[in-house]
Amino acid sequence: MLSDLAPILPDTTQVVDGELHVGGVAASTLAAAYSTPVIVYDAVHVERAARAWIDALVDWPAGSLVAYASKAFTSVGMLRLLGDLGLGVDVASSGELGTALRAGIPGARIVLHGNNKSRGELEAAVAAEVGLVVVDAPQELELLEAVARDAQRVQPILVRVNPDIDVETHRYISTSHGGSKFGVPAAVATQLLTRADASEWLDAEGVHLHLGSQLLDTDPWRRVLDWLVEWAVELRAARGGVELRTLDVGGGLGIAYLETQQPPTPAQIVATVTEVLTSRWRDAGLSLPRLVVEPGRSIVGQAALTLYRVGVTKDAGDIRYVNVDGGMSDNPRPMLYQAKYRALLAARPDAPPTGTWWVAGVHCESGDVLVEDAALPDPQPGELLAIPATGAYAASMASTYNMVPRAAVVLVRDGEHHPLLRRERVEELFVRDPEAPEFRA
Repeated sequence: MLSDLAPILPDTTQVVDGELHVGGVAASTLAAAYSTPVIVYDAVHVERAARAWIDALVDWPAGSLVAYASKAFTSVGMLRLLGDLGLGVDVASSGELGTALRAGIPGARIVLHGNNKSRGELEAAVAAEVGLVVVDAPQELELLEAVARDAQRVQPILVRVNPDIDVETHRYISTSHGGSKFGVPAAVATQLLTRADASEWLDAEGVHLHLGSQLLDTDPWRRVLDWLVEWAVELRAARGGVELRTLDVGGGLGIAYLETQQPPTPAQIVATVTEVLTSRWRDAGLSLPRLVVEPGRSIVGQAALTLYRVGVTKDAGDIRYVNVDGGMSDNPRPMLYQAKYRALLAARPDAPPTGTWWVAGVHCESGDVLVEDAALPDPQPGELLAIPATGAYAASMASTYNMVPRAAVVLVRDGEHHPLLRRERVEELFVRDPEAPEFRA
């Protein structure tokens, strides 16, 4: 029943005349306009979720920046919407940087990440006057200094420190343990900050850390900040009294993919962070730093659902399959992370289930299953099937596997719908293919 799934649906989801609507637009209208699959974002939900982070930090006395983690979902239109609210953007490639700049995000509100940045990426960032470059390795510090010197511009930096703290999440999205490819140990971070202090072309503002993704309680932030206070005191001594001016605590707040999950709110995360900083940080004689947070999933994850068209159904032993016209090419998370989702029929959202089905995709992989054991009311060919909570790491990780064109992405509000990314056409799949006639047999 739809009421049971309310905690995982976009804010404006409702049933009108028996049909699922988001943003005042019927599922059937969206499918007719954009075909299927189509990923549908609720603008009201996105704005509400973004403002929750802004409001949580508004009273922090040392200043703050909410930098949207654009890897969750990137398009010029989405970044413009968030930029209009005052958010910055966290980018991790030249493409994400270019999207942010095209969307009109000021360079000062852009944070550049990446564990293996190229010289070209660093040159583009310095030229764009990005507010922060997060240094991830000793060689990168040297390269960035050379780039800044060539550009005759002082570049503000953070150093990504790895606190060697394990968190409860899928191992592929846990980023703060000792074996992670991201960041450097505290001792190396101390060396890098000290080295940057001596540079004419680098401004060492502070540190960055990121625990992992899809975190569902506040304890990881409390643990890492308790550790950080002790290290910050040691770091100040090593830097001759220089303190951290900026602290970027990353992102990682999870969402409810299942109605039983209850993640903390942005306000609860920020309260945990600021409680430690205003007590233990001050007790240690440290000045309060500017705070940077990098939410992505918690802004867009629950703001979207994906509409598919049901094709054939079949029984395979004890498993009943309902096949849809998308799959791992528009949402690889079930295959990558064993991510769990729910499903419902858009024209019968309140109908009681008659059994459980595996929602399978069109691709040539046995693992191309979007939902296992979805409770549904006997799906029929041609019906629209909706999967909620697909706003993060679905469209942004989409592929053209099996030469399947990528899905459209749309934004809805007040009965209107607008494309964020149009559906890819078959002929566009050949844009990069020179057809190499000289190698024909």
